[in-house]
Amino acid sequence: MIPVRVEGVRRNFTIASPLMYSVSLIDDAGQRLLVFGLERHEALPIVAALNHLTLPRPEAIHLMAETLTLLHYMLEEVRIESYSMLPPLYHLCECQLSWRSGETVQEQTKRMRIGDAIGLALLLEAPILVSDELFKQMGVSLEEGQTPELVFARYLLKREGIVLPEGKKLRLGYSKTPLRDALVKEFKAALLGKAPVFPEEDMEQRKKEYLAYVLS
Repeated sequence: MIPVRVEGVRRNFTIASPLMYSVSLIDDAGQRLLVFGLERHEALPIVAALNHLTLPRPEAIHLMAETLTLLHYMLEEVRIESYSMLPPLYHLCECQLSWRSGETVQEQTKRMRIGDAIGLALLLEAPILVSDELFKQMGVSLEEGQTPELVFARYLLKREGIVLPEGKKLRLGYSKTPLRDALVKEFKAALLGKAPVFPEEDMEQRKKEYLAYVLS
């Protein structure tokens, strides 16, 4: 099993699918990346947990985490064994959850949404491990100087049929993670009542703005 951390959540601009967001997991060495599609209700708790923010309307996963804590259950680790995409749009992972209550440790095997597994681990401060087989199946190797944001940007350009002129480099800006940061900025604006939480209605416009930014 390979220890990973949650690198961030981004829009993936797939309007025709409920999986309109993507979460990135990266190994400790920063050399291998895994990307999974998320639904909106999965993305919200992850972004909030990563940035120490409070949702205006908590999700069911928050109640679950708070109840387990109240009952003195600790989540010692989440092991993601496999990932499958079943028709029509069911994306599920096979997980091993290790629970501790006092001196008792119990292992639980569950098929669940990848976002729920990651969200639960973040809320209960548990390490996440991924099987070697899943990395072989879905992992992306990061070459020197390559980042998750660059991987996403290049994938989006390829999907849109955009070819960079010879010698042209993508502009990422000072933060190096403009798309990940944009989602956090939207979330914070929503907390102040200045915007809806993660509005999906303007996906096309935001895609155009992002492409214009990285290509300028």
